[in-house]
Amino acid sequence: FAQLFYSHNTALPTLYTLVKTHKVPADVDISTKRLEELKVRPIVSCSGSPSEKLATLLTRIITPLLDYIPCHLKNIHEHLETFRSINPSELSGLKFYTADVSALFTNVSVSSCIQDVLELAAEQWSNIQTYGLKLIDLHRMLEVVLGNSFFKFNGRLYNQIYGVFIGCAVSPPCAIIRLYKLEKESIYVDSYYTNSPVHLFYGRYVDDSGSFATSKLETTSNCKKISDMDTEGRIKWEVEFPETDEYVPFLDTEVRVEAGGSISNRYYRKPQNKGITLNFTSHHQLSTKAAVAKNYYKTALEVSSGPTELQHSMGLVDKLLKQNGYPNPRSFAPDNNGSQNSKKKRTRGNNINALTTLTLPYTTEKDANRIRNFIRRNKMPIRPIFTPGKSLKQTFCKSRPLDSNNCVLSNPERCTICPIITNGTCSIRGAVYQITCKLCTARDVVYQGEADRPVFYRLKEHVRAATNPTSASYSNNAMG
Repeated sequence: FAQLFYSHNTALPTLYTLVKTHKVPADVDISTKRLEELKVRPIVSCSGSPSEKLATLLTRIITPLLDYIPCHLKNIHEHLETFRSINPSELSGLKFYTADVSALFTNVSVSSCIQDVLELAAEQWSNIQTYGLKLIDLHRMLEVVLGNSFFKFNGRLYNQIYGVFIGCAVSPPCAIIRLYKLEKESIYVDSYYTNSPVHLFYGRYVDDSGSFATSKLETTSNCKKISDMDTEGRIKWEVEFPETDEYVPFLDTEVRVEAGGSISNRYYRKPQNKGITLNFTSHHQLSTKAAVAKNYYKTALEVSSGPTELQHSMGLVDKLLKQNGYPNPRSFAPDNNGSQNSKKKRTRGNNINALTTLTLPYTTEKDANRIRNFIRRNKMPIRPIFTPGKSLKQTFCKSRPLDSNNCVLSNPERCTICPIITNGTCSIRGAVYQITCKLCTARDVVYQGEADRPVFYRLKEHVRAATNPTSASYSNNAMG
C-alpha cells in the first residue's frame, strides 16, 4: 500500500497567476490597464510534485468530513432547497446578504488548519474511510504536505511563509474546516444562534457565505464575530447588503426577500462576464453543443422561483447562446418537467458499463453518424466517443510561459544535459533521442530510443552506467 505513494521523477510546485477579471469594471477594457493595477489569484500547481500522491490520499480521507459541517454547501444550488422550506412569516423584515472572505487560502494558518482537521477527524473517525491509518499518521501526512510550501517561479525557488497553496488538492477541505472552526466558536454558540436570523439559514460555499439580517450593522457584526475568533487576525470579510429592494448575487443566483417574506431567486451572470461558451461553429459534434445549451437552460429552470424570474433567467441564456452562434437556441431548452422538447429523452441500457469505449477523432457530423449507425446495425459492444482536435489556443498559447520546459536543475548553465538537447531543455518528456556516446567502451556508439521520463534522468542514468559498467545497479545496455 505504501509503495503507491512513492514518487519518482518529480518536480517542484510551480507558481502562475490568473487575473481576477471580475474585479475589473464591466465598462473598462482590461487590455488598457497596467500590470500593476490588475488583481491576480496566485495558483501553485502541485501536479507532479513530491507530495502530490500523498495530498490525493489526504483529500480522500478529509473530504467526507465536510458532510459534518452544517453550513457547508455541497453544490452551488443547495441553498435554494433550504429557501423553499423556510416559512415566509419568519423572513418578514429581513434581507438576504452575502459575505466573501478575502484571500481565504493565503490567510489561514497552516498549524491551525492541521489542528482543526485533526479535531474534526477525531470526532468522526468511525464515520470516515481511513485506509488503516491512525490519527498520528494523518497528523504527520498533513505536516509533510502543508508544511513544505516550496515552489518555483521563473527559475527561482521560493517558500510560502503563510497560508496553503491554491492548487494543492488538500487545501480546499482544510481551509473550509478551518473557517468552520471559527464559525462554530462564534455564530453557532447557542445563546447567539437561537436568537439571530442565522438559525434560519447560514450557508457557505468555500469562502462565499450567505444569510439573513435586519440591517447592514447586524451583518457586519455577524462577520466580525467570526473574524474575532482568528487569533492571527488575518480573516477579513467583504460584505454585500442590499440598501433597497434589490437582488443580491450569491454564487450563480440572485436572491431577494420580498415584502411578504417570500424569497425570489433567478439566474445570475456577472456584468464582467464575456459571454463566451462553446461556439456553435466549433469543431465538436452536434450532440456536445446540444448538451451544453440544454444544461444552461436546465440551470435557468432550476434556479428560478417563479414565472417572472424564469423569463429573466431564460433571457440571459438566450442572449449567451445567440452571441455564440446558436440558431434558434430555445430548440435545445427542456420543458418545465426537465425533458427536452425537440426529441424524446433517451434512456441508456443497464449494460452501459459492459461496453468497450472507442475514442476517435471527430471529423464531421456525417462521419460520426455513419460510425454510430454501423456499430448499432452490427450490434457491436462499443461506445464511440469523438474528441475534437487541438485548438489554435492550445497549440500556440501557454498558461505558464516562464516555467514551462525549464531545466530540471533550474540552472541550464550548470546542467550537463541541456546543452546537448537540440530543441528544448532536459525537462522534456516523451522525447525521441539519438545519442552518440563517447563514454562507452566502444566509442562513438549511436543510441536511439524514446524516454517517457524527463530526458535529464534518462541520460544521467546512461552516464552512470557508462562510467561504471561493472556496477550491478545498471543494465549492460543502459540506453537500449
